[in-house]
Amino acid sequence: MTDRGTWDAVVAEAGAFDRLLADDACPPPGLMLLAIAGEFRTFDPVPVSFRLDELARELFAASAQRDPGAASHQLASLLTDELRLCTDEASVEGMWLDTVLRRGAGHPLALAVLAAEIGRRAGLAVGVCSTPTGWYAGLGGRERLWLIDPPLDPGPTPSGPIRRHCGHEVGFAALTGIYARMIRDGEGARACQAAHLRGRLPVGRHT
Repeated sequence: MTDRGTWDAVVAEAGAFDRLLADDACPPPGLMLLAIAGEFRTFDPVPVSFRLDELARELFAASAQRDPGAASHQLASLLTDELRLCTDEASVEGMWLDTVLRRGAGHPLALAVLAAEIGRRAGLAVGVCSTPTGWYAGLGGRERLWLIDPPLDPGPTPSGPIRRHCGHEVGFAALTGIYARMIRDGEGARACQAAHLRGRLPVGRHT
């Protein structure tokens, strides 16, 4: 369930991004993405956290079974059948986790982070993974890994090597996308802010 010391309180206060970087532990991708959103806009993280907890409760039974294959199927069903997530690769809004949860649409990276955060709150060891063709939530170990493609609309079949990403790497990728969209939209000052935040991330420390 929600730990207000590491979720609601952190992202609700100014300087959340700075505090995450000062912590020796790498933050979960979901917390990283919310802290990044808080650098650009104001939002209330408490309803976001409450909704994520609600969704996580639906996976408690799957988590208790300790069967990664069955758990991945139930998480995928939750994402596609209940949330009916769709991709939005064009807009900056598709990178804000709270907006993605509300709209049910977002960039594949943000959708993978959303899936991983729901699973994490349910007690599942879900991470964020990528292949050369896309972003996925990954559940399992070294010998067998189930990749979950959150969107309802079909994407490319996963192929090529699979990489797992820590919260800092996810933040780096997200800020790269945010920078590109802001440059495209003529928001030069905010794009520079995204580039500055990206440059401060200790990518590689926790990989």
